[in-house]
Amino acid sequence: MQIEQSRATRLTLTVPLLYRRPGQAEWTQARVINISESGAMFAPANLEPGASIEVVFSTPVWLGSMPPGQLVCVADVVRTTPAGVAAVRFDECRFLIDT
Repeated sequence: MQIEQSRATRLTLTVPLLYRRPGQAEWTQARVINISESGAMFAPANLEPGASIEVVFSTPVWLGSMPPGQLVCVADVVRTTPAGVAAVRFDECRFLIDT
C-alpha cells in the first residue's frame, strides 16, 4: 500500500532572505524564489545538499498555518543547482519579536 503525501502549497514570493551556517556571525543575503510552510527555494546560495543553515525572512502573507511576520528558521539544504539556487526544508521556525 502506498500513502500519498501532499506537497505544501508553494507561493512565488520574491522577498529578501538572510542565511548562515550555525555558529557563523555573518549572514549572507539572498532572495526567495518560492516558499511554502515546509521550505523555500532561494538564490544566490553557495551551499551543498545536507548542510544545516539558519534563515531569516519576512513574509507578508500566510504560509499554510504560519501567519505573516518575520521568521527565523533552522533548515536543511535538500538540493542545489549549478546556477546557485538552494532548496531547503524547514525543521523549526519561530517569530522574531521586536523589543
